[in-house]
Amino acid sequence: MIACVYIKDGNIHFYNERKSLSNIGGIAYELGRPLLDFVCYEPDSFEEGFSMIASAFDDPYAYIGAKEPEFINEVRQLAGELQKQETYVYLYKQMFFDFINMFIESPGKAVLQLADTLPSAGEKLGWVMDSEWPNPPPGKIYADSEKRLYRAAMDVVRIMSENLKSLQSFIIHEIEVLLHYREAIAVPREKSMDYLDILEEYHQERFNALFYLEKPFRTFYGRTNTLEIAELYEVNTLEGLFRFEFIKMIEHDIFIKKCKNCERFFIPRRRVDADYCDRIYHDTNRKCSEIGAMLRYEKKVAENPILEAHKKAYRRFHSRTRSKKMTQTEFLKWSEEASRKRDKCLAGDLPFEDFIAWLEQGRMRKARNS
Repeated sequence: MIACVYIKDGNIHFYNERKSLSNIGGIAYELGRPLLDFVCYEPDSFEEGFSMIASAFDDPYAYIGAKEPEFINEVRQLAGELQKQETYVYLYKQMFFDFINMFIESPGKAVLQLADTLPSAGEKLGWVMDSEWPNPPPGKIYADSEKRLYRAAMDVVRIMSENLKSLQSFIIHEIEVLLHYREAIAVPREKSMDYLDILEEYHQERFNALFYLEKPFRTFYGRTNTLEIAELYEVNTLEGLFRFEFIKMIEHDIFIKKCKNCERFFIPRRRVDADYCDRIYHDTNRKCSEIGAMLRYEKKVAENPILEAHKKAYRRFHSRTRSKKMTQTEFLKWSEEASRKRDKCLAGDLPFEDFIAWLEQGRMRKARNS
């Protein structure tokens, strides 16, 4: 089991029965946020970051250093920050260090434990199954000259990276299918779970199998961090976590949209008809909601010679108002006429050449001898 989850007040709560890697234990997020943050996570960042973690074991005595309190505290601090920001990725980290800790005790058991969550681990880590740690005499320290811990750690990073990419791709597909049916079939809000039945019909038709209702979650009552008694759902895999959160998003009618600027999924918070998300766009330090409309218009203009010509002429004539060569009234009159001719040209009622000729009519040139 990787986590216990429950829903309360529109939030998804993660509560670990056992001690978590970060020592934070239970934590709550807005329902849908962990899932959508995960599909927006850059896979290259995952492999780069986890490979760097695995490189810490590139030493014959790494199995000893992994038990040092200083190393453990550093791992927990970093895990805590990750748990707050990227829940799904944090659970990969939890799996990774569970594997490392078990590997130090028994390599074979470590593989079997990981394979419960990531089935491909059993095959790809087959070489580990025959490995056993030697039992050195008292007072002697064994040197892992083959660096088996390091090799296993790097293999696990690759296995997790493949799983992450595959899971992201599957989740994106499922969201796209849901958005398609939401647009094609209008279901009353109080019957939002009908979409789950529609999705299952789609799965049955395409894959000849159910997915969301294939098997029920194991539930039990337990105490949360606030000592409340809640019905907890047991989650054993990352795929199972997605299945749970996605079902609850549909049940609570959480609306998902794709940002028209960065094309990432988001949950509109203030307006259902919002077209842009609140994530920072690349290296602009500005949100898509702040600059999305402008960037989209600029792209549209750059791809259309009619709009590009109108934009250049608009800037040229507007500059005349600043240099007092044209009054504001004259500019507004020209702008209205230019917009009408632009729209006629876009509609095909005015030849492009005639539109350009009209825009060029007003171009003011200085006389050579002035």
